[in-house]
Amino acid sequence: MKSFLLTTAMLMAFVGVTFAQNLPPEFRWEIGVNGGYSGITRPVGPPAVYTGTRSNVVKDYSLRASFYFNSRWMMSLDLGNRRWETFGQWKLNDKFGVALNPVDVKFLLADHALTQTIQMNHVIPFYTQFRNFNRANLYFGVCAGMVQTLNDGSRQYSKYSSATDSGYTYVSGHHYNAGLGYTLGLQTGFIYYIVPRLGVTAELAMRYVNVKTNDQNYTAPIAKYHLMHFPQTVGIRYRLY
Repeated sequence: MKSFLLTTAMLMAFVGVTFAQNLPPEFRWEIGVNGGYSGITRPVGPPAVYTGTRSNVVKDYSLRASFYFNSRWMMSLDLGNRRWETFGQWKLNDKFGVALNPVDVKFLLADHALTQTIQMNHVIPFYTQFRNFNRANLYFGVCAGMVQTLNDGSRQYSKYSSATDSGYTYVSGHHYNAGLGYTLGLQTGFIYYIVPRLGVTAELAMRYVNVKTNDQNYTAPIAKYHLMHFPQTVGIRYRLY
């Protein structure tokens, strides 16, 4: 009987040790970088003549620090930077009132659009067969934060060569002033861990921003605007502990 009890105890201890070794490591903190592209909608708020008719796709970068409350919930701090600009055409008349061909004009909303957001994400974890490795995390959630736009409020001029006046100049670039506002958004992403601490990620996001500038040009007020932008990035993640 004693032999049976001793064998049973040893077997249970062995199973317990094996099970403990198969538990996934509990990493709470994670840092990383994202890089990719982002497009914007035309701004709403300023006079239509100062918003352009088309936008472009620009580079988008961010730094990320995340804290996992548990295997299902994650909170992140994201610091991002990108450039916002749109393009349009203005109709011109020379000094004699003769109509000229339309010219392209660039509207620089922000030379740097800096965002500081807090994200709350729900996580769906994926493990290896024996649950000893958290192989991947699928997440989706919401974010809110601040946006700061850096710009100089200046204008760029170009020359228009015509038969009547070869020195005629026009405004070819209109820069918004610097501003401050808030941002709200949604995101979803997937992190694949190559090894327990290091992973690669891809993320899609949708952001709304509302910005108030310090514009002083009352003849063409650009004091407030809002728009949408859509970061599409890839990156790396490193688990600290």
